Amino acid sequence: MRLEDLRKAALIGAGTMGAGIAVCFAQAGYDVMLQDISEEQLDKALHRIAESQGILIQESVISAEEAAKAREKITTTSSLEKALDGVQFVLEVVPEVLDLKLKVFGQIESLCSKDVILATNTSGLSVTSIASACQYPERVVGFHWVNPPELVPLVEVIRGKHTDIETAHLASDLARRLGKMPIMIQKEVPGFAMNRLQFAALREALHLVEEGVVSPEDVDKAMSYGLGFRYPWLGPMKTADLGGLDVFHSVASYLFEDLSSMREPPEFFSRLINEGKLGIKTERGFYDYDNESTEEILRKRDLFFVRQWKLIQEVQGT
Repeated sequence: MRLEDLRKAALIGAGTMGAGIAVCFAQAGYDVMLQDISEEQLDKALHRIAESQGILIQESVISAEEAAKAREKITTTSSLEKALDGVQFVLEVVPEVLDLKLKVFGQIESLCSKDVILATNTSGLSVTSIASACQYPERVVGFHWVNPPELVPLVEVIRGKHTDIETAHLASDLARRLGKMPIMIQKEVPGFAMNRLQFAALREALHLVEEGVVSPEDVDKAMSYGLGFRYPWLGPMKTADLGGLDVFHSVASYLFEDLSSMREPPEFFSRLINEGKLGIKTERGFYDYDNESTEEILRKRDLFFVRQWKLIQEVQGT
């Protein structure tokens, strides 16, 4: 299949990720079938879609008319058969449970012609394992988005053991057509690239807090006003190039051995979970969230993401 042949896509799962991804497909001009077994979840998804477009309108990324036109391209249904009728691309966005994904992929393939691309939004499960549910695993590809998907540019395209290279290239081209920044994961590893980098940083952050080196607040400041300040422009590899590979090699030679190598979450982290302090959804985590609503916290986050991406595009001339 060629990208030009893709006119209609189906998203299987209407949670936060499914709703956000549906926005991106629709705003790029594609007809979208958004499927979920729960009618209540589908209603919530439509509300979230309209809500998420609000900040894009506010920041002049799209007009109110364009937003409304995009919403008209999204059709919801609880019927899997109806969702897959006439589509060229299917993206599974169900919870991260392998048995569930295997079941869904088996059902999807039985209802699709063999030239339809089947993609999974898994954030770390094996694409090869998921594709084992299919008779034609060469058309199965990982297509991992980052939350909130309508705002964060990255999409990881993951080749399973049997994924056809043309399928992977088409997925990358599609991501670009959707206004995203794809990277190709050539070899399957748990967590792919982004989550491995994220959890490597989290492991060291937890270690520093556990050892009393810094507070959680100062860990976040070190990232936000240090590493994170330059990372939208310079990733770790280019940062090393600019700083001098000889310098970074010298520091690595003595610092690597002192970095955390813990294999399990530290005790204080597990204690927060056991106490029901799960973060913003319980108003307690590493921080207390008494003085600001969840809606306001997420609004500020989303506003920052939109303005940051606009600035990056402006500077890069894209």
